[in-house]
Amino acid sequence: MINPSVLDRLQEQFPDSSKRTLQNWIKRERVYLDGIVVEKPHQLVLPDQEVTLGKKEKTKRVNGVPILYEDRWMIIVNKPAGLLSVPAENSDMNLLHVLREGYRSTTIFPVHRLDRESSGVLLLARGRRSEETFDEMFAARALTRIYFAIVEGRLPQDKGTWESFLREKENYDMELTTEGLGKKAITHFEVIKRSAKFSYLRLQLETGRKHQIRLHCASAGYPIAGDSRYGAFTDPIKRLCLHAYSLSFIHPFTQKPLKLIAEVPSPFQKLGIPPL
Repeated sequence: MINPSVLDRLQEQFPDSSKRTLQNWIKRERVYLDGIVVEKPHQLVLPDQEVTLGKKEKTKRVNGVPILYEDRWMIIVNKPAGLLSVPAENSDMNLLHVLREGYRSTTIFPVHRLDRESSGVLLLARGRRSEETFDEMFAARALTRIYFAIVEGRLPQDKGTWESFLREKENYDMELTTEGLGKKAITHFEVIKRSAKFSYLRLQLETGRKHQIRLHCASAGYPIAGDSRYGAFTDPIKRLCLHAYSLSFIHPFTQKPLKLIAEVPSPFQKLGIPPL
């Protein structure tokens, strides 16, 4: 069975609209495939993917940070690359400070982190009760976290799992170690495309250790592009090629399912990424 194109799906959803109108929607970046802007009308749609139409509404920002979702219990943002998640020595600028200042609230708390060099979906709790609840959910692995990465080289396996034990060194880098000396780290990966120089990976975290994806890729022999810290030789978009794409979970207070997507940054798309 041949998979339909994005244009085919649009024609099914909007039978009264002309082909030219549908193509204009794509040209104006109003059409999304699983949350990623569609660039070509004949891009294929896999059975589990969704084509949606947006209005190009302006994303709410707080002190420049895009807000993906907020309610009385949480704030979910699209963290920009280059911004620390939480305070650190010798650095005044961090996401937590930016949001507390923007919301004029001291009761916003981090429940997980993204590396300074990475971007994407990040959740912060509002209030101690919410913080404790989300801490428990992360510990119980009740949230699904999907990442996208571009790694150096052509990873031969189509999919698999990296499992190891990690510990922090004196210089704050992470290293592989043995059971009993570090914390267990599990990353599931799937290759969604290969080019001459790179492999494009969809990754799902089962655990959330510091630098987990970066070290797993590097230790497998395929460091993330732009990650000179863990052995990368290339830097095609002048930043770490790692992005937290989506976060899915059942809302602990309303019991409604939530899935937040941070579209892959445009520099990644210029490298020819396929749909996630």
